[in-house]
Amino acid sequence: MTPREAFHALLHFERPDTLCQFEWGYWPEALDRWRTEGLPQGVEPWDHCGITHYFRPPIEIYLYPPFERQVLEEDDETVVVRTEMGILCRESKKGLRLPQFLKHPVATRDDFEALKERLDPKTPGRYPADWDEWAAAAPDFPHLLCLGRRENGFFGWLRELMGLEGLLMAYIEQPDLIHEICRYHVTYVQTLYERALRDVEFDFIFLWEDMAFKNGPLISPDFVRTFMLPYYREMIDFYRQMGAKWILQDSDGNMTKLIPLFHEAGVDGMLPFEVAAGMDVVKVREAFPKLRILGGIDKRALYGSRKDIDRELKARLPAMFRSGGYIPTLDHHVPPEVPYDNFRYYLRRCREIYEAHS
Repeated sequence: MTPREAFHALLHFERPDTLCQFEWGYWPEALDRWRTEGLPQGVEPWDHCGITHYFRPPIEIYLYPPFERQVLEEDDETVVVRTEMGILCRESKKGLRLPQFLKHPVATRDDFEALKERLDPKTPGRYPADWDEWAAAAPDFPHLLCLGRRENGFFGWLRELMGLEGLLMAYIEQPDLIHEICRYHVTYVQTLYERALRDVEFDFIFLWEDMAFKNGPLISPDFVRTFMLPYYREMIDFYRQMGAKWILQDSDGNMTKLIPLFHEAGVDGMLPFEVAAGMDVVKVREAFPKLRILGGIDKRALYGSRKDIDRELKARLPAMFRSGGYIPTLDHHVPPEVPYDNFRYYLRRCREIYEAHS
């Protein structure tokens, strides 16, 4: 059984003879470290470790044409840039660290109107010239095919345009603008992706939000019902009509209060169930027996010994494998604190535990 076949079987609550394994991402510093610990140069970790990965189609999905990336200020440790998304931010020169956001492109309706020329889904060049060849080859692709990134949500996308503080204030001070952007965004995504969905059978649709921190979501369930769920239902109906199999939503932080809302709106599964934020996939499974669950393995367990890894996996995997509808992954991108030997051991132990409990 191929990893793609195992992926679909697991999400159908079946028990394939092969465990589908993949991670959502790897910090660049982790890969740099691993290349000194056994990962060959020019070889990706999924190929070297015998697992799968997920890939997206070569479509221009963000602002197009993008803003020109410009350096506006610079000192010994940081640089102030305007990014391709039109975001003004201060970035560290010391590796991949979260930037300090200074200004986002949308604060008013006029700002949004000015941005629309870069949010035309029919702009020539969004699909590559060799799209037909790429689509024809897609059925034989050895890895998972995913449609959607940061553009495919109704909190995360607005946060990209307005910034977190600007978005939270706009819910109160400019609710009509929020609805206007969401309405426009539905049309944008549907128009942009209609061709892709017609030409390619994707393994899953990916919705990105990142709308929670350690103590819970950044907006209330009532705000989710008002400002997100109507657009979620419309988008998910569109994806279903176009033949989409699975709708998966990604958000860091503690999403406990929002799981039932998104699940009822049509989201099939969620990830990554961040343990440091209090997420426990065993408890989530008990509360939501039909929710597809991906993730929930504490990445910090891989910082330590093999005993630490075994303790973490044994606390979660047997129950999750018995219940079904579960794919084990770390609860975030793999960080640089994880030794390569620990990462490979973790993958092997997942397979061994699966074989013992399936």
